[in-house]
Amino acid sequence: MKLQNKFQYIAKPAKVFMAAFIILIAVSILQGICIGIVWTYTHTNRPRAGEKPEAELSQEEKRKERITRSTKEFLPDGTIHLISRLEHISGRINQEQIYDANDNLLWEGPSDKRPYEYLSWAKQFRRYRNGFTEEQMKDTRMITIHFSRNVRVPVQSDNKTKQIWRYHPGAKYFTGYNASGDKIGYGGSTGFADSKSKVKPFDEFRLFTAWCPKDSFSPILLWQTQRRIYQINFEKQNIETIFESTDTDIEKISLHAWRDLKPGEKEYIDHNKYRPLIHCQTEDGKNHLIFRESKQQLNLSVPHPSFTATKQDTYVRSFGSDSFMPKDIKLYNKWLEERRGKPRNLWTELYKADNQGNLDLLNRYDWTAPPLSGSMATGRDPRPAVKRYLSQFSPPLYDVIMRLLGRKILTSVYAYENRGDFFYGLLQMILEIRPYSGVINRIFSALMMVYVFWHGWPRRTSWAKFIFWLVFAGLFNIAGLLTYLALNHTAVIKCPACGKRRGLAQVDCVRCRGQLPAPERGKLDLIISA
Repeated sequence: MKLQNKFQYIAKPAKVFMAAFIILIAVSILQGICIGIVWTYTHTNRPRAGEKPEAELSQEEKRKERITRSTKEFLPDGTIHLISRLEHISGRINQEQIYDANDNLLWEGPSDKRPYEYLSWAKQFRRYRNGFTEEQMKDTRMITIHFSRNVRVPVQSDNKTKQIWRYHPGAKYFTGYNASGDKIGYGGSTGFADSKSKVKPFDEFRLFTAWCPKDSFSPILLWQTQRRIYQINFEKQNIETIFESTDTDIEKISLHAWRDLKPGEKEYIDHNKYRPLIHCQTEDGKNHLIFRESKQQLNLSVPHPSFTATKQDTYVRSFGSDSFMPKDIKLYNKWLEERRGKPRNLWTELYKADNQGNLDLLNRYDWTAPPLSGSMATGRDPRPAVKRYLSQFSPPLYDVIMRLLGRKILTSVYAYENRGDFFYGLLQMILEIRPYSGVINRIFSALMMVYVFWHGWPRRTSWAKFIFWLVFAGLFNIAGLLTYLALNHTAVIKCPACGKRRGLAQVDCVRCRGQLPAPERGKLDLIISA
């Protein structure tokens, strides 16, 4: 078989795919433009309830507002203080006021001269400036401005780079090179190995952060995957499994005094006062505390917690409310309407945890927040109806894809770590404009198939191709019809043999098998005789 004949089996499907993809994007853009126009118009012109002229607050209302906005901090003995930052005044920067639980003013002045030392708490991993996220790792595999970047960890001695360890996102392991560029080994989930066949890859990457110990210029990595947390020291050729979740994936982790930072560095925490701690929260809602020095782990069930560990004790801070805002944005308006005009009861609690995970309540502070004052649009909102009707032009195939992927994928589409990912961005677009098995959508798809049947019957060249385009139009709706017309529309003439309509894509008529009239030799002009 000639090379030209081989390419035709690739070229024809590629032509169909590219035409369908471009038309699908064009249809989606038009749907998005229409929805955006309606959203802009209704957002600026709909009347809103709850809009009242601002009135001067009373002293009691100002006090409640200040308490609500103040930061609640605990001393190691359980005492709570309310820290209120003052509005910017010329010549007075970072001014704050500190109140006790009885609303008595204790101190006022610049925040850097605060006379109290409060407990500091573990911070979520992704908020670390020196962290590297899953989103950034995906960018290294895409054709973007960061396409040529990769994760490389140097091993240095006397300000000279002795080794470079490079991470391969596809293979999920590290490859080491010496100063001459020769391979020296591999690093994976079970440790370091001298050959590729012996190394075992990590599971799916999530996050990592790095720091240099006080006595070294070579960084140490804290590496989080889907279900495990590793600490990697390339200089000492050591990979330690810090935590492993056997039942469910890790949702987030927080660090406190774990990184061995030098005094003066941002986020430095005095190790003479605090023990290194990792708080790992899994998707089943369980909280796991990992202590580096004692190799101890605690499992605690506390709503909305924060953790810290001093040299003597382990503290847990919890935040509560009688009505939390729902995570589902579709339920937010209903929640806001129910809570409007009603005060909210809030509280924060401080516990001390023992080595068995038992909690001892040290202090609790309750306050009442003012009613929600946000305004809400009234009257009929046309946006859902417009979106619902426009989505009826979307391909029914979108519904099939979402059923095959399952409900678990829905929670990942809008996840923070998947922001900017092309695949999840595509799924997010499908979710926004999928037809949700609408009856109108099915009728439109049937009409597209009828039109393709009417258009393609006199132009058909084979039954397989004819049936393919009928099914294609049914699955892709108007985008399928436009793709079909772009690739198959030809002129139609009256067959000289049977008198019926026929296309020009093949020589013989599909009805009577009559041949197209051929010009006589020497008479190439069929319209005007020579």
